[in-house]
Amino acid sequence: MVPAARSTLDVALWLVARADSAGEKLQPQKLQRLLYLAQAHYAGSHEGQKLMPAVFLATELGPLEPNIYYLFQSGEPKMVYADPAATVEEFLMGLWDRYGPRPAEDLLTTIAGDGAFALALKAGRNTEVTTEIMSAGYGGKSAVKVRGGAKPSPEPSYWTPTGKRATKWIPGQAPRR
Repeated sequence: MVPAARSTLDVALWLVARADSAGEKLQPQKLQRLLYLAQAHYAGSHEGQKLMPAVFLATELGPLEPNIYYLFQSGEPKMVYADPAATVEEFLMGLWDRYGPRPAEDLLTTIAGDGAFALALKAGRNTEVTTEIMSAGYGGKSAVKVRGGAKPSPEPSYWTPTGKRATKWIPGQAPRR
């Protein structure tokens, strides 16, 4: 299958630019985790299709796309990137709205419990987290077959725009204890 984006670098630079526009300096670990979540959610919602031509390895620090890791090792490269297609940009905006405000540690907690990453990490350090297993873990038809990670919480998580955890509140209803 043809990836939706031309390159992983285009997606990474788009995320860095989006973070800059939000007044945030995107740290390398957070970038790696956002790239992984982008690939996983895209595969899960597009029948296993890749968002970008990327390979993610399972490490103790979280998922790692080695090419982007080494390219950004000394800081953000000064390159011009191609704007993604409108559908890809819309997807990335939704991903940023969902995960952008959250700290890198919370992203790792989400990833560690997704089943796909946990299964790859269980197989050994630097094991590839395949698009097929990402698709299963993030909404594919065989999502229930992915084992090895913590089950997702039945209660959805709520976050403030500043990245702090919030609780659901309905006017007139007593808070849960």
